[in-house]
Amino acid sequence: MFLLNRLDFERVRSLFRKMDMHLPLQAILAGNVIAPIYVDNPINPQVAMTWTGHRIYLAGTPGNTELIRAARKIFLENFSMSAWNEGIDSYFLGYPTPKWEPFVQSMLQQKYPIKNNRLYFSRSAGREEPVNLPEGFSISFVDRDFLAKSWSNLDYLTDEMVSERVSVEDFLDKSFGVCLTNNDLIVGWCLSEYNTGHRCEIGISVHPDFRLRGFAVLLTKAFINQARTLEYAKFGWHCHAGNVGSAATALKAGFEKISDYPVYMGWFDDVINIANNGYFAHGRGEFTEALDFYEKAFSLGDAPDWAFWGAACDAAMIGEVDKAFKYLDMAIDHGFDDPDQIMGSKYLQNLHDKEGWSVILKRVQ
Repeated sequence: MFLLNRLDFERVRSLFRKMDMHLPLQAILAGNVIAPIYVDNPINPQVAMTWTGHRIYLAGTPGNTELIRAARKIFLENFSMSAWNEGIDSYFLGYPTPKWEPFVQSMLQQKYPIKNNRLYFSRSAGREEPVNLPEGFSISFVDRDFLAKSWSNLDYLTDEMVSERVSVEDFLDKSFGVCLTNNDLIVGWCLSEYNTGHRCEIGISVHPDFRLRGFAVLLTKAFINQARTLEYAKFGWHCHAGNVGSAATALKAGFEKISDYPVYMGWFDDVINIANNGYFAHGRGEFTEALDFYEKAFSLGDAPDWAFWGAACDAAMIGEVDKAFKYLDMAIDHGFDDPDQIMGSKYLQNLHDKEGWSVILKRVQ
C-alpha cells in the first residue's frame, strides 16, 4: 500500500461515499483533520485505509491476500504505534459493507478483535428550543473566559477538549460547546467534534452524581441552540448499541435513528484485549468461552481485578467451583473489595452453600 499525497485526497472520496455518516472521514478529506491515507494504487485507488485518534477506517473493494498482509503491516507498525504514542489504549475499525469482514478478520488474525454494533442518530438545527434549568444551575459557552474561572474539576472538561484536538487553544479556535455548572462544579459538557462544513458530531457527558435527571437532554438542546448561531445545520450522534442511556438521550433531544452498523473493536494491550473478549462473551451468555478467554489473558500477563472477577462468575456458572473460589481470591488480591457485589451477584449464587464462601466474605468484610 502507498501513502497518498494530500493533494490527491479527492481521488479516494468516492471510495468513502457509503461512509458519509462518519464525519471524521469527511474532516480528513476536507483537510480539517491531518491524517494519513494509504491506498492500493496512488493513480487509480480501489482500497483506502485511514485513521484519526482511535478510529480506523477501510473503504473501497476488499483486496487479495497480498493486500491483507500490507494492511496488517500498516495497522501494526503505523496505526497502532501512532495511537499508543498518543496515549490511546483501544481502537474501533469501521468499514462500509459486510464484504469487508473476512478481510478484517484476516488482517487482525491473532489480535482477537471484537465485533460490536453501533448506532447513528442525526438531527437538523431546527428552531431554537427552550432550556429550563433547575435553580442553582447555569449553562455557559466554553470560551477563554469560562476556562479562566476557578472550577473545582476543570480537567473534567479540558481532558475532553484535547481528545479530538491537539490543544485547548486548538479547540477554542476550531470547535465549540456548552457546560452545565452548579456553584464551582462542572456538572456536564456537550462539545462539537469533527466540525466540517455545516456539520459536526456531538460528544456529551454528565457527572455521575448528576445523572438520570434530564441534564443530558438540556445540555444537548443548549448546544444545538448555540450551533444555530454559528450556522451549523446538521448534527451526528454515535453510540454503542448497548448504551441504552445514550440512545434514549439522543431520541429525547430530537435526534432520529438513521442506522445501526457493525465495527470491530479492540485494545492494544493483549492481556486487556483478550480479557475484554471474555467480558463480551459473558454478556452473550457464553460462559465457557468467556472463561477460556479470561484464562488465556491470565497466561499472558498480569490482569486487572475485573478480569479475575469475571472469571470467577463464569467458572461458577459452569460448575467449576474450585476455579470460581480461586479467581475470587485472585480478584480480591488485585483489589476487588465490594462485599455487596459479591453477595448480590446472581452468577455466584451456587457458591453460597459451598465450603469456602464464608472465607471469601470474611476477606472482603
